[in-house]
Amino acid sequence: MKSLFFLLLIVFPSLLYSQNFKYESTDSLNAKPKNSIAFSGFVNSIYYYDFIGNASQYPALNIVGVPVGNVLKEPSTTFVPFQTRMRFTSIHQSKIGEIKIYFEGDFVNSANAFRLRHALISINKWDFGQTWSNFADEDAWPNITDYDGPPTGVWARPTMIRYNAFRGRNHSVSVSIEGPSLDYQSHTVIDTMFTTAFQDVPDFTLRYRYVNDRVRIQIGGVLRSIKYKNIVDSTFSREMAYGVSVSTGINAFGNDLLHAQATIGKGISRYLVGFEGQNWDAVPTGNGGIELVPAVGGFVGYDHYWTKDKRFSSTLVVGYINIRNNLIFTPEDFMTGYWGAVNLYWHPVPEMDIAVEYVRAYREDTYGDSGYGARAQFMVMYHF
Repeated sequence: MKSLFFLLLIVFPSLLYSQNFKYESTDSLNAKPKNSIAFSGFVNSIYYYDFIGNASQYPALNIVGVPVGNVLKEPSTTFVPFQTRMRFTSIHQSKIGEIKIYFEGDFVNSANAFRLRHALISINKWDFGQTWSNFADEDAWPNITDYDGPPTGVWARPTMIRYNAFRGRNHSVSVSIEGPSLDYQSHTVIDTMFTTAFQDVPDFTLRYRYVNDRVRIQIGGVLRSIKYKNIVDSTFSREMAYGVSVSTGINAFGNDLLHAQATIGKGISRYLVGFEGQNWDAVPTGNGGIELVPAVGGFVGYDHYWTKDKRFSSTLVVGYINIRNNLIFTPEDFMTGYWGAVNLYWHPVPEMDIAVEYVRAYREDTYGDSGYGARAQFMVMYHF
């Protein structure tokens, strides 16, 4: 943290003398400034009223945490500024090509400390570092204030090596190897022979993308090797997990935009927003093995601009998720859920967003018990 502020202390005074916090060197290479540095981000403050009483400062209505059955409703009010974000971009022209450095972080964690979101080095067709998974489509994100958004959104940020094999006017293809994640656990009550193991094979992804003036279509796939251990004879075994995600963005009437995404697979919960860290990639079978947990879902969103100058806009999003676990039945087990949001945005100046939003989620567990969560949110954000 101290190193970050030391870096900003060095760079920031130079940025103040130019518009948009950007510095470009006077020397050039390949008809471009040899070095350029930009600092940007936004300050984001959200105020929400939780109708059920999920007393969490996490700035999202996470469908996993929706209570089921007969629960005591205890509404709460929370003010959070944690989504405030800082970005640092540096571009350098060199003899081996253009080198781009991108760094971004926010404060979304329990300690309110600075947290790394992106740290990426791009050289020609190669990307090295942490950023959106090659399996993801970050452009599918609807214009909402909720931090997580629809529960089937594929928005993981692993560390990777990516090769952008082809980039044409409309078509692009990229492949990557991404850091594996240990997102399952042992259950000694069910299986005393099975335990988790260190993952030693990276995840493999492939992405195809088509873009023109009116539509964006993306198809992504992921293949994973999930390794586990037999305690009795110390042998290792593997199960192959996989997933496919299809997303699109369509320019509709005027400036309106339609978003949609559908995802299906087995053992891919770690890639679904809100489900990472829940240990739902796999469960023990009771005979020393594991079974991958299937997941399926999707969402549709529509961004509508009420005025031609885009000062007022609204977004409506609805989503569905099913993660079926047929082996371990507990009240916390997630089975089926629905999620939706509607909002109104006002942009008094291009750099400022003021929004009100209503978010609602429904969850049903293994035993058929159900419940819902609901929040009303107010947000003020300024981009710099």
